[in-house]
Amino acid sequence: MKTIFITGGSTGIGAASVRKFIEEGWNVGFMDVNTDEAMKLVESVGNPDRLLFVEGNTCSREEISRAVNQTVDKFGRLDSVFANAGIHRANTLLDISDEELDLMVQTNIYGTVNTLREAVPNIIKAGGGSVVINASDQWFVGKPHSFAYGMTKGALGQITRSLSIDLGGYGIRVNAICAGTIHTPLVDNLFAKFSKIEDKSVEDYWREENALYARGRVGTPEEVAELVFFLASDKSSFCTGGHYLVDGGLVAR
Repeated sequence: MKTIFITGGSTGIGAASVRKFIEEGWNVGFMDVNTDEAMKLVESVGNPDRLLFVEGNTCSREEISRAVNQTVDKFGRLDSVFANAGIHRANTLLDISDEELDLMVQTNIYGTVNTLREAVPNIIKAGGGSVVINASDQWFVGKPHSFAYGMTKGALGQITRSLSIDLGGYGIRVNAICAGTIHTPLVDNLFAKFSKIEDKSVEDYWREENALYARGRVGTPEEVAELVFFLASDKSSFCTGGHYLVDGGLVAR
């Protein structure tokens, strides 16, 4: 039975991925700072023998190490990692503070690197496997008021390419998912923040966002989780170094 470790697994894409891998018969260890939502997820999923939650922040390599080690101790091996945890803040080059820039870099870049530094050696010990990184459609396009987010997600896209070459000899494939807007708590919170600044409702923001997509709507976490599972599993055995859009046709325009 294969095992995956997922960061940011309490809500959104992470939670949908936890459910997907459990449904597919994998063991899952996941980590998040949001313990309340994590406990709700654990209770709703069931399967305590195949599921482990460890509280922690990916900005701390020590906490990542603890979570990965507990996952390996419980399940005996690690075959894959989904580096999913990340944050978004609305900013431009002209208005971002030093503190916010540091927070974005520490969370989205260092948090991912910390995760991979701890997880990959265990995947090597298991004889190889796969790495999936949550990048963004902003690997392909720029968006307004998204300076630091686009910068950090672009870095993750390059990390994907570099690691696919460096880790190929160890039998490890590395791929990135590049999602458009997905209806998650992260985006709900972002639109709620915007609605307080501008004379526009959250519903208006969602209406405008849905209209950008060829599918006529934004995506769901479950749709992204299907791609995460494909890239983590042997179904994608000849895929590495790729950036896989799940964006409802946004970039096609």
